[in-house]
Amino acid sequence: MVIFKKKLKRKSIFYVFNILIPMVLLSFLNVLTFVLPVSSGERASYAVTVFLSLAVFLTIVASEIPKNSNTISIVSVYMTAMLALSIATVMASLLELRLASRDKDKDSICSRYMGIYRLARICECRRDGKSRSATEIGWTDVVSALDYFLFWLFIGLTFVATVVLFVVAVKR
Repeated sequence: MVIFKKKLKRKSIFYVFNILIPMVLLSFLNVLTFVLPVSSGERASYAVTVFLSLAVFLTIVASEIPKNSNTISIVSVYMTAMLALSIATVMASLLELRLASRDKDKDSICSRYMGIYRLARICECRRDGKSRSATEIGWTDVVSALDYFLFWLFIGLTFVATVVLFVVAVKR
C-alpha cells in the first residue's frame, strides 16, 4: 500500500484583483448616489447604472466561481448583499426624487420630516445664527437632510458587509 499526501495551497490573488477589489469599488460607488444633488436630474440614472453594473459584474463573476450546490461562496453572498443594497439605493433615490418634486404650498411638510431636517442640521453642525421657520423650509431641504442620513447609513452597511467578507475569507 502506498499513501501519498499532498498539500495544496490556493493562490487567491487572482480573485482579489479581478473580483473582490472591483466589487468593493462598485459597492462604494453605489453610496455616492446620495452625494449627487437632486436638482441635477441624473440621480436616478446614476443609481440604475451602478445597479446594472453590479448585475453585469455578478453574471461575469458567476461564470468564474466554481459551481457547487452544497455550499455557497462568500463572494456570491457578498455580491448578492451589494445587489440588494443597490436596489435599496435605487428605491430610496426614486422616493427622494418624488419628495423633491412636491410643492410645499400644496403638500405641507409634516413634523416627522421637520424633525429629520432639524436633526440633520444638528449632525452637520450647521446651526445658523437665526433659526429658519417651517415656512422657509422646502422639500428640497428635507431631501437634503434625508441624503445626509442615507449616505451614512448606506456607507456603514457597505463597510460592515465588506469587513465581514474579508474577516470570513481570512478565517477560511
